[in-house]
Amino acid sequence: MEGKSSQEYLEIKKLAHNEPKVLHQMLQILAENIGDYACYMADSGAQVIQIFDSWAATLSPRDYDEFCLPYQKIVVQRLKAKHPDLPIIMYIKNSGALLERMAQSGVDMISVDWTVSLDDAKKRLDAVRPGIGVQGNLDPAILLSQNPALIKERTEEILAMGGGQGHVMNLGHGIEAATSEESTAFFVDTVKAWRP
Repeated sequence: MEGKSSQEYLEIKKLAHNEPKVLHQMLQILAENIGDYACYMADSGAQVIQIFDSWAATLSPRDYDEFCLPYQKIVVQRLKAKHPDLPIIMYIKNSGALLERMAQSGVDMISVDWTVSLDDAKKRLDAVRPGIGVQGNLDPAILLSQNPALIKERTEEILAMGGGQGHVMNLGHGIEAATSEESTAFFVDTVKAWRP
């Protein structure tokens, strides 16, 4: 739609506001196909599926409710119809304002980036869907610090907020290419060693 990589998604937003019926038709087809593809991955042995919605956080809450949430639900429903016990995670970068809406998608877990504290995210999500899991949310830049004490402190702080249950420790986004193997290994070892 954009013709190149985009941060603002202005072309698809223009379509949403000028020709919403066309966009809804496209989103319906995409959601059904993504749901079918996720089923194929599960049929082939995937033990968990994570849905990434790249443009969702650029939308107003009203537009998210119209152009994202219904189609996220289609993907989840198609997958759950065939694989009811398969865990599904939803990730939207910069989604702090959307957490409660994301929980309405039917996923089992919300992946939280570092722009919201994990304890706050858990409280907000629990108010909408008690017991929904959370994943995240260490800022990947912390691993660039090469300071083991800082990595340990920030990692253990998040683990404590997670409470040792219903939380998968992870970065709040992908690992940066410049991250050293030593910092990465220290992070993983810190997570493995932590006990509530």
